[in-house]
Amino acid sequence: MTDPRSEDEPKQPHSELTLATATFLVQALGLGDDPATIAREFVTIKEESNASIHSVQLDSSIGPAAFLVYVYDLQEVDQKGASGGDLYETGRMTLDQAADRDTPGPRMVAHADTDTLGFILATTPATWRALQGESAEGLEAAAVDLPRTAASAEARSSAAEDLHRTLREANSNALAWLTAVQAEAQSGDDALDFSEEELALALHVMDDANIRPLLTSLNLLIATAQEQAGNVVPNA
Repeated sequence: MTDPRSEDEPKQPHSELTLATATFLVQALGLGDDPATIAREFVTIKEESNASIHSVQLDSSIGPAAFLVYVYDLQEVDQKGASGGDLYETGRMTLDQAADRDTPGPRMVAHADTDTLGFILATTPATWRALQGESAEGLEAAAVDLPRTAASAEARSSAAEDLHRTLREANSNALAWLTAVQAEAQSGDDALDFSEEELALALHVMDDANIRPLLTSLNLLIATAQEQAGNVVPNA
């Protein structure tokens, strides 16, 4: 079903733990790929003494799909006194509750554990629903599907106003986040240790389906504005 995005050169050598993580992912998704190939696609986005989180984006029958793999050293205890086993159980419970309550954030696809390691595979709600066999909702409409009527013009104006407002808010929030990241970097900590909220955001934007309508809308706005400007001020 799913194939890793091909690259001419491997990203980095993989450890035995990374290979075990890739093996879990391959088995969980029923892939026919070599785990060593999948392992080269992993990007580590959080790493602690007894837990780590890796991201990977795969091409699949439902399009590009982003996944997170949580890995726990079940016996290791962190500085707060929590074992990897505790974190593993908490992670499973948290993801189960998110699915039950239909709240934003990752959805658990599968989990597995050995005597020493625990694994959780998660993805976006949209990909999770697709993996459950639900049909994907069409996000793009052709021009023929959008007749020029008074009602559609009113809807466009209202949607444009809402989009303008939320884009300003999003830009302000992005600036606030970048400022906080830069302040943390200046404190001497080079590693960007994602919070759970940041992980959820990263997973959301990694899924092309979640941002495609926005990017398509922005491209259409820019192209149309440039075309209209060219009509007003023709080339000499």
